[in-house]
Amino acid sequence: MNLLEKEFFSFIYQRQLIYHKRFVQKLPPPWTSDPVLQKFKIINMYRELDACTLYLMQKLKDIDNRKTLLLNIAFFRFFNQRNLYEDLEIEPFDDMSEDIKQQLIITFERRKREGKNIFNDAYLISSGEAGKKKHESVLNALHNTDFTEIILKIDCSKMPRESLEVLENIPMVGPFLACEIWTDLSYLKFFKQEWTDNDFVNIGPGAKWGLEILADKKLTLQEQEDFLHNLHKLQESVLPEIHLSLNESLSWQEIAYKEASSNIPFLSLTNIEGALCEFRKYNRLSQGLGKRRYFHPQDKI
Repeated sequence: MNLLEKEFFSFIYQRQLIYHKRFVQKLPPPWTSDPVLQKFKIINMYRELDACTLYLMQKLKDIDNRKTLLLNIAFFRFFNQRNLYEDLEIEPFDDMSEDIKQQLIITFERRKREGKNIFNDAYLISSGEAGKKKHESVLNALHNTDFTEIILKIDCSKMPRESLEVLENIPMVGPFLACEIWTDLSYLKFFKQEWTDNDFVNIGPGAKWGLEILADKKLTLQEQEDFLHNLHKLQESVLPEIHLSLNESLSWQEIAYKEASSNIPFLSLTNIEGALCEFRKYNRLSQGLGKRRYFHPQDKI
């Protein structure tokens, strides 16, 4: 393990310790002495603790119908707004019928007139059909998709990546959004193959950048995959002892999120990928570079 890899795991520990002190121990701020983590917004090491994910899982936890789950996850992730259903004054729906589509178009138009955001700016999605507003294109895409056929193809998939590519058949869904949908499905035990977020993740550009910072060189796609899996394995020997080198009293086993979807008490493959993306931001902010999103103690998760 080189110095940068140790810094990566120290970063993971310290960011999770902030969560533990804040939400488990309910201590007042500051929760860290690290100047970057104290000042700037770095998201949780567990995707399961993301505010939108917590909201969506709570909204769908009692639904058994797989088509309803897939449709609503795709719908939600296009817009990715906390309290989306309440803001739109609807409940999760079984079908994107013409009536529901028209009702949603009217509601979205009203929200735009009121100056409210429709889409979360955390990531970009396709602009959609020419001459159509983006939200209308999204709703048309969902209305025109045969989700029963999508599920049949997912069930026939031999490998997780194959099922990810099936999700990309939904209009306007690219690799990033497909991976978001795939991970949500894994949390809800959707896959008949019993895949979890510890079995597969699609490496995004932020994580690729993080891997190349650690490797100190450009990496091929295969090298990225190998490095990611090596970090995923390495955590089991590094994280249990990392608190000792940081002079912290709480071990990783004590602060790890015990209700994670998989690989407890360590990070899933998906969460290692997300941590790499956040480490890239942390590394650049440490050098005075990158986009600065300031953290405020009153912010929610």
